[in-house]
Amino acid sequence: MMFSRQQHPLNFMKGVAAALSLVPGVALHATPEPVAPKPNIVLLLADDLGYGDVGCYGATRVRTPNIDRLRAQGVRFTDAHAPAAVCQPTRYGILAGRYYWRTTAKANNYYFHANEILLPKVLKDGGYRTAAFGKWHIGWGSEGGASDAEWFNREDLNPGPNTAGFDYFFGMPNTHEHSPQVYIENNRVYKRDPADPLRTDVQKDPIWKYAGSTRRSAGAKAAHEACDLNTLDLEMGKRAAAWIADQTKEKTFFLYVPFFAPHVPLLPNGTFAGTSRAGVQGDFIQQMDRGVGMILTALKEHGFEEDTLVVFTSDNGGVYIQEAMDKGHRSMGELLGLKGDAWEGGHRVPFLARWPGRIPAGADCDELLSLTDLYATFAAAAGVVLPQNAAPDSVNQLPLFEHPLDTPAIRTEMVYMGRGAGLRAGDWVYYPAQGPQGLFGTFYMTQLGFKNSDYEGNDLRQDAQPAQLYNVKEDISQAVNRYTRYPRIAAQMKARLSEILRQKRSR
Repeated sequence: MMFSRQQHPLNFMKGVAAALSLVPGVALHATPEPVAPKPNIVLLLADDLGYGDVGCYGATRVRTPNIDRLRAQGVRFTDAHAPAAVCQPTRYGILAGRYYWRTTAKANNYYFHANEILLPKVLKDGGYRTAAFGKWHIGWGSEGGASDAEWFNREDLNPGPNTAGFDYFFGMPNTHEHSPQVYIENNRVYKRDPADPLRTDVQKDPIWKYAGSTRRSAGAKAAHEACDLNTLDLEMGKRAAAWIADQTKEKTFFLYVPFFAPHVPLLPNGTFAGTSRAGVQGDFIQQMDRGVGMILTALKEHGFEEDTLVVFTSDNGGVYIQEAMDKGHRSMGELLGLKGDAWEGGHRVPFLARWPGRIPAGADCDELLSLTDLYATFAAAAGVVLPQNAAPDSVNQLPLFEHPLDTPAIRTEMVYMGRGAGLRAGDWVYYPAQGPQGLFGTFYMTQLGFKNSDYEGNDLRQDAQPAQLYNVKEDISQAVNRYTRYPRIAAQMKARLSEILRQKRSR
């Protein structure tokens, strides 16, 4: 992989010591003066899109012209990371500006605490109209919530996206894999019929085509008929574009579109089925790219393109699908690991930002960025001063957006989460345990030609080192574990990781 920026000459102990000495893990920048006029802000979030799933990150068997347009017109980050290698903690981190492992939120229930100051609420208080279209998947209600389809028979489903600060929401409560498979509009089921309630049937359905996806919702005929699982991202693109058309220049807006693809089940409609060279996974990605295109076209047609900051990224790494692998597609490109892993492939994600006149076109940036940083960065672009207790793990990366070629690193460390934790500090990554610390194992390594010094093929060696240390600037594929070669670096990073995990905030 080629990087456009020159790195400082490697000095192992000095470089790591300098990174670890920055206790908050960031070089803080003051919030810039408000921009006149303030920009509209659009956040497009894919679901399980890997680092190698997009054309501008090296994909050759999948076509993503609309996503690639953002790269041509803006900046491409090559070292951007989700704060977790699975979706719900990342979505929490984006909207709360906080590592998920700091919260006591319960899965399925509404994830946020009553006193948390969330991104859409901050922007709304700063004069923005706010809307979200797509996959919510951060819990509903204070009891039962997303785990109980019958809960959705209630007329008022709050707390949910409206509670979080969105003026308008249209989408699904979870991923399309889970019950209920219906749309929600604001705080109630779309096309809800009290005489025909939702229910949960546990049965096998051949459309899922992979183990574990046996649950689906039933009843609620009108609601189910209105939610075509084969056109989800097209529907989100269409509705988001229509919402953009209704906006005016007099009031800025924040639009959040969490797409469904390419999370399984892979369900492209007939227009896109068979159109990629990576099988159904590639087809589903290309369908999502069309949804991205609908939104970008709407911004241009309605005169908002020049005044809008657009960010496209993914909630975590991709999932290896056998058909796509057989056709030569590598969802994570050169990165070792996949969704769920603390290894790089679990959380290093594509990240593109466009803001005409403020972000240079066609630029690359290889400095570290966390998706939790979107909160402080968007607030800075909007000229909004963060409340004192808001976004404790978010830092303003706007200077890096605007000057990607000559701005020093703003973030110097972050915690990566699979099922286990890892610490990134400078060029180094430390894991206190063996292996990927993930969900799916290492079944793909031999087939895709990955090598790791602790592994023999797909299997952990008996003499594998007890922990892991990699220099990801020199060894992006994490092929050589340097834990025993640099014990002092490993010891420093072990201590620092323990310290961070005890803290309540990064800054």
